[in-house]
Amino acid sequence: MSEIEAKFLIEDSSQIDGLIALLRTNGLEVRELPVVDVDDRYLDTRDWRVFQAGWSYRWRESNGARKAGLKSVGLNGDVIHKREEVEQEVAAFPANGCRVPRGPLAEALGHVRRADLRELFRVRNRRRLFAVRNGEGANIELAIDQATIIATIKPVKPAPGHLEFDELEIELKDGPEDSLRQLAHVIREQCGLLPSRLSKFERGLQAIGRSPQPARMKREVRLLEEADFVRDLQARHLRKKAPVTRLAYRFLLEQFEELICRESQAWEGLEPEGVHQARVATRRIRAALRAFKQVLPAPPVKQFNQEFKWVADRLGDVRDLDVYREDFRGYVSEIPEEEGAYLNNYRQHLTDRWREARGELRACLASERYRQLKTDFAEFLRRGPDDDMPAGGKMTIRRAAKRFIGKQYQRVIRDGRSISSASPDEALHELRIDCKRLRYLFEFFQPTYGKSLAPFIKRLKRLQDVLGEFQDACVATQRLRQYAGAVPLVPENREELIVLGQLIGSQRRRAIDRRAGFHDHWERFDRTGRRRQILAILQ
Repeated sequence: MSEIEAKFLIEDSSQIDGLIALLRTNGLEVRELPVVDVDDRYLDTRDWRVFQAGWSYRWRESNGARKAGLKSVGLNGDVIHKREEVEQEVAAFPANGCRVPRGPLAEALGHVRRADLRELFRVRNRRRLFAVRNGEGANIELAIDQATIIATIKPVKPAPGHLEFDELEIELKDGPEDSLRQLAHVIREQCGLLPSRLSKFERGLQAIGRSPQPARMKREVRLLEEADFVRDLQARHLRKKAPVTRLAYRFLLEQFEELICRESQAWEGLEPEGVHQARVATRRIRAALRAFKQVLPAPPVKQFNQEFKWVADRLGDVRDLDVYREDFRGYVSEIPEEEGAYLNNYRQHLTDRWREARGELRACLASERYRQLKTDFAEFLRRGPDDDMPAGGKMTIRRAAKRFIGKQYQRVIRDGRSISSASPDEALHELRIDCKRLRYLFEFFQPTYGKSLAPFIKRLKRLQDVLGEFQDACVATQRLRQYAGAVPLVPENREELIVLGQLIGSQRRRAIDRRAGFHDHWERFDRTGRRRQILAILQ
């Protein structure tokens, strides 16, 4: 059975205030139905055979009725989505959750053995229902969902294991599809609701931190992986004598697929990790384009670097505010409650900036410019290297690893050794960037060199962590000072300015403490003979 629907996230309850009155104003007949409580349990095998077949499998209990069902994975349109569904009633659910009932489901899941299934998560949903009918005789079901996802297997860190969201769904029961499309347009434009890009099942995967190759469900990735060059690239193990261009293309392919995978999570923004991982993917793409510029065609690489910087900046604005808002909650918890109340204006200021940044990110992800970037970059990867490759394109992985890592390692050592108590804060910030680029280089070559590079990456990460904490404290101090400088110096703002001053002092002390600890971490990192060890491994 096919299902035609549109789904919208409700980010603020005020967005649907007056929704029913609005629909009636637009000439629609609206009738409220009884509220329904729905409890869904989602299951799959340990090797994700149901998902890989394109289905999500759920058991649903609602007002005493029990159904088992399959639903095609993913939302496949911009606003209107068409999905296949197989469903059958059952008398009771097995206690162990590992049996497919006989009937249409068993026929569809013949490749899944009886004991293979395990429960992944539950979705508990309170659903307000309305029957909507227009002048053309179309019948549409409108549902306002208050949903909670709860992991029933151990989440992979840093996944939250729990997600809450409100969502509006409209489903065409019968009548012309244009009726649903027109209603979706009215709701989107006049209520300001955000079109959903994930199904409840996909949000459940997000909550438990599992990614069973969801990017491959996306059309742009399926088309990309059909290319002969890409298939060959994925099939071969890249040895040290292989051309480094193949390593560069493989890494770019992996990170592009990761970006596609995380794009919908970043769009919806139900929890911060989607934006974070999308930002990491764009950063790694830019780092690879920069590191391998000697072996990749120059004109497209320069253009791609600029375009991915634009995307990374939009993601970065949201990510930085996600981190700072989370840290801010920690800072406030350390001061008396009555003093924390004086920071409400600043808290609202951060929320407003976060919403602005999210709006700019969504505009980016919905833009023709971004769609063109994905199309062009996918074609670049599909095509692979051509006859006009730079002279360095024939360089082996071994030679490139020694040259690129050796050069960046020397730069890190030079900059780190030059830092003293008199060095400006910017010097530590530049060293942090140098360390990040060195770590990316280690990661680029790790598929070929394996675990031998792991100890160096681990030491580098420890150094990056202390430099990152120092940078976070500096940025927090700067943000607070900028905000405090704009607060009028009038008597009614006295307490707010005092508490802001205390918070600035706290962040500055944190920065000083992290900076004082830098030298101990640096001495452990900068050991005699370390560069020779790295070059010996790369040989």
